[in-house]
Amino acid sequence: MSRIVVTPNDSLKETLDRVKQTIVSKGGTFTGDTEQGEFAGVTPVGKVKGKYSIVNGKDIEIVITDKPFVAPMSIIEDRVRNYFA
Repeated sequence: MSRIVVTPNDSLKETLDRVKQTIVSKGGTFTGDTEQGEFAGVTPVGKVKGKYSIVNGKDIEIVITDKPFVAPMSIIEDRVRNYFA
């Protein structure tokens, strides 16, 4: 598992709405609110799953719970960080 903390550029609601729309439009799933949630995204080599929670009222802590074996964690972290920033 990998843990990432992101401070979004927009409000939490705007950021999470954008992330949800992006993930779902690419065939993934997203459930949650401005406190916590889960997501799963499709990649060319398999599914990436994770969960998030809000810390300090503004930062999003993301935990990658599952990823394809062949996908480097650094690439997964970079993509997830860009989605939530």
